Amino acid sequence: MRFHAKITAAAMSVSALTMGFFTAAVPAASAVVHKSNPRPAGEVAAAWTRTTTPSSAPIRECYASSCDVVIRTDPGSWVYWSHYAYNSSGNRWYYVRYTAGNGTPHDFYGWVYCGNVTAPC
Repeated sequence: MRFHAKITAAAMSVSALTMGFFTAAVPAASAVVHKSNPRPAGEVAAAWTRTTTPSSAPIRECYASSCDVVIRTDPGSWVYWSHYAYNSSGNRWYYVRYTAGNGTPHDFYGWVYCGNVTAPC
């Protein structure tokens, strides 16, 4: 493949990926949202909202207490939530971002039960 053809192919690939990344299908307004099938984050919250963990809270891989723990927060830590979902038991869980690290911060993402944060249950 000649250089010009390679550059053109690469540009077209980036363009296609960009268009796919920045466009999303939005469900019809009449679509039913079930508690076990929460809406995408873009429809629920436009930004991350800060809340606090009064005690050490487990951030889990999914929104159930049986799910694996990603990380535990320190008491009094700030976490940021973008949306929430209800599990099959009817409990509200927040999808959160938690920044932790000694020297080099790292973001951890997962689900935290509403009773473990100061955001409303």
